[in-house]
Order: sequence, then structure tokens, then C-alpha cells
Amino acid sequence: MSLPPITTAEELFAYPEHDRYELVRGTLRVCEPPGGVHGRLATRVASLLHAYVERHNLGTVLVEAGFVLRQRPDTVRGPDISFVGRARMTPEQVPEEFIAGTPDLAIEILSPDDRGPGIEEKLADYFEAGARLVWVVDPRRRVITVHHPDRSSIHRTSRDMLDGEDVVPGFHCSVAEVFGIPPGSREETA
Repeated sequence: MSLPPITTAEELFAYPEHDRYELVRGTLRVCEPPGGVHGRLATRVASLLHAYVERHNLGTVLVEAGFVLRQRPDTVRGPDISFVGRARMTPEQVPEEFIAGTPDLAIEILSPDDRGPGIEEKLADYFEAGARLVWVVDPRRRVITVHHPDRSSIHRTSRDMLDGEDVVPGFHCSVAEVFGIPPGSREETA
């Protein structure tokens, strides 16, 4: 199948199947639909984050929303889950089209076919555009890697807590909860 000649965010948004693609420096990339484990984790993380953000009126949590991270050539990325603080965008200000700028927090859930270079490229795109925090959720290893733009990444396992830091102030949950590991189970204490 031949991909259409799309090089701008506007052209991508107008394309009927725009939710199946990302645009990276003016080049269209196919994003295959994720599997069941990916969907389950996305629901868990988005639910936990959304409940907290709504309760404290902190901003907006989005699932698979496109962000225009760069123009000329255009880059549109769609993190699995994202958070934008209220100071930048209230829930009422969420546009129908792609969102200009970057999320404050981007969350990527690894699929079986995700490889290191692709994730590293996404991280670079998010941070170059101004993201403050990125979580990469690895379902196979049951690890969440916390990335910052200006310091080393930190691996969080089922024994650890995940913290929203100053990006989502006061948010925290256990990594075990994200992966649905029952409290006190062997896996949680391993």
C-alpha cells in the first residue's frame, strides 16, 4: 500500500486514517494498532492519572492525542497518554485538531515491536519540544523508566512508587498498582 503524500500536520489531520500515523520531520510513519496488554495498561495508567488530575483541577489527561512538536518539517507525535497542565491548557481549551506544543508529561507504553532507537527518537522529540517528564512503561519487564530532559533516567520496579514530581504535583502510585500486581504478592516483593 502506498502512503499518501503527507508532510504537514494539517494534511495529516485531514487524512481519514490520521490516527494510524505519526509524522516525523515531514515523513509519514505507520503506527500499528497496539495489542491487548498495551490497551489494559494504558487504561490503568490513564485512569489513575485522570482521577487525580480531575480531583485536584491540575489540567488535562489525554489518550493518544496528537501533538505538533515541530514545524517545517512537521513532527506530530501521539503519546499513549499525556498530561498538559492547567496553566497551558484547560480541559475546555482542548482543540479538535492536533495540539500545538508538547505535553508536560508524555507516557509511552512499549509494544512488542518497539525498539530502542524508536523510543529514543520519541524521547528526543518530546524533550526538544519542551516536555518536562516522560514515562516509558515496559510491560514485559514490568518496569517504568522515568526520563527527564536534564538528568539520568530512573528505573522503577514493582517495589517502587511512581511520582508526578513537580509536573503533576502530589500524584503518586505504586508501580505494582500500574501493572495490576496484588499487594503482598511474591512479584511485588521480589
